[in-house]
Amino acid sequence: MAFRASLLASLVVGTSASKYARGFVPSATNANTVTEMATITDEDRNNAPVAIDWSQKGATTAVKNQKNCGSCWAFSATEGVESAVFMETGRLPAPLSTEQLVDCDGGDGGCDGGDITTAMKYLEKAGGQDSASDYKDRSSATGKTRKCTWDHEVAVKVTGYKWAVPPCKSGACNNQNEKDLAAAVAKYGPISVCVNANDAWESYTGGILKGKCAHGYSTMNHCTQLVGYDMSGSEPYWKVRNSWGSDFGENGFIRLPFGENACSVASWPLFPSVAVQSSNATLMV
Repeated sequence: MAFRASLLASLVVGTSASKYARGFVPSATNANTVTEMATITDEDRNNAPVAIDWSQKGATTAVKNQKNCGSCWAFSATEGVESAVFMETGRLPAPLSTEQLVDCDGGDGGCDGGDITTAMKYLEKAGGQDSASDYKDRSSATGKTRKCTWDHEVAVKVTGYKWAVPPCKSGACNNQNEKDLAAAVAKYGPISVCVNANDAWESYTGGILKGKCAHGYSTMNHCTQLVGYDMSGSEPYWKVRNSWGSDFGENGFIRLPFGENACSVASWPLFPSVAVQSSNATLMV
């Protein structure tokens, strides 16, 4: 446990010069966990549009800001649940509680980092996720995990999760299938992903990210949400929603090169299945 605590603390920000917090720490159980795969058929591959942007189709809530808390994993998981509600109902829920995950998910480290896989398992076991209005985000401002005070109110029930494409659980992650991932994004909507948010992300202001952004299991340090792609131009790209506020990048988004597993964008992609608890959830127009 002491080693894991040390590992969590060392990976949250990355270096003392980092402007933004990260926080992806792979769960120790991942290597032995078998999780259901999404179904991607030849018809799905053939019918996937040349470009799609779910953030322009109402499938994502407003860009959030984890600030000084290494809770990207909680934000990525929460965004996945919110978007899954849209894909299920055609309407977004009112924002859900990242704080519930930060404070109450004992399988992860709160502001010291965590994993979207254990976040999803926690939400399934806990019965689901509360609204942000009922269990407010306070850890982002302080950078500290708080005592769990969740009242067990559930707005959205989480029933499981699937990998969009087979994840990379070790090594260089050289063979991730980005064409199938694009088909999954087109079919299932936004996907929670964990990436290598390298130093180039610190100064990113727009355009398709330039320069080398390595892929590999050990390089991943940050979790985000994959919201779309565009293969229509000479430089195809992925569109990724970040949790560093709307001042980051392109109004909170970053574009990554398509076809080279840039920043490991295709290495750790999953999405949840959900059921709306109609008595507690507020669906937005």
